[in-house]
Amino acid sequence: MTAPAVANDRAKAPEYSLAVVEGADTQPEDSIGHVSASVRPEAEVTVSVTHNGLVVAQDKGKGGAWLSQVPQVGDVVTMESPGFATSVTYDGLPSLEPTVCAGSTNFSGQRTAGYTVEGGYYTVIPHSPYSPQRTEAQVQVLTGASFGGDFLKPLVSGETVYSVESLTSPLAGGATFTYSSEYDRPVGVCPPPPPPPPPPAPLALAGAFAKFTGISIAKLFRSGWSTHVTINQPGTIVEDLYQHGGVLPAFAATSKHGRAHREPKALLLARGTANAKAPGTVTVTLHLTSTGRRLLKHAHSAKVVLIATLTASSGAKLALARHYLTLHR
Repeated sequence: MTAPAVANDRAKAPEYSLAVVEGADTQPEDSIGHVSASVRPEAEVTVSVTHNGLVVAQDKGKGGAWLSQVPQVGDVVTMESPGFATSVTYDGLPSLEPTVCAGSTNFSGQRTAGYTVEGGYYTVIPHSPYSPQRTEAQVQVLTGASFGGDFLKPLVSGETVYSVESLTSPLAGGATFTYSSEYDRPVGVCPPPPPPPPPPAPLALAGAFAKFTGISIAKLFRSGWSTHVTINQPGTIVEDLYQHGGVLPAFAATSKHGRAHREPKALLLARGTANAKAPGTVTVTLHLTSTGRRLLKHAHSAKVVLIATLTASSGAKLALARHYLTLHR
């Protein structure tokens, strides 16, 4: 009664398979890494690993062959059977991202482009004669050289997570060849979150007089002197009008001078301040100080210096070019 089944099995087109398993489970003393090859219907099969042009491991068997040697990236894995031979250059894939970790439901990594991916997790019971039961991940994304998916519940320490990529190629006469590569590792601690990106470099403070017109002494007494200044960020604009002669401050609204200066300080005649809530052009109006009113009350002309200082919200300061003017009545 068994002879027809055997004859039917021999008539089937051959199915060749080559598999690489790399990594470790939670019992590192029990190595899981290996290379295996098989053919159905049963026939002679040879598998070998070549490193830098030299065969470093080889096995031959009836129906299947097995090596404990795990290839390195770039090694060539060869399978031979009567009427069939193929070689695969091992690329070390698939891989798993560090975020596939305890407390996470993420399942993602890198794959060989064009290969299908599956995976999951299992728990090894020491000294148990039974193969561990595997829980599969849901693979949802296969894009380029990456894959992505998730688990229905978070991973926990003590489990082993794995990913498998495979590709089945048709051969002449209905035969097929399937190559698969598996990577296993114990579920580890999740990596710390990446540090936040550094804050953007502050925008360099910039500005200028947008419109600059002359002013008479009489108008300065009546309504002050309005100028227009552009600024490229929120900040404050201060303008000081000093009498020409004497020591001038580096910035407007600054009156401190070093003791080494023996020359008297310049007298402040007028001051104006404006706040810029956003980048743009701001009107600054200078009004006479009591000193300015006293000095200019009967003057027919006066030599003056206009100092304008921009101060950004960050504290950065910028002094605009000084304007030396002669005011007339």
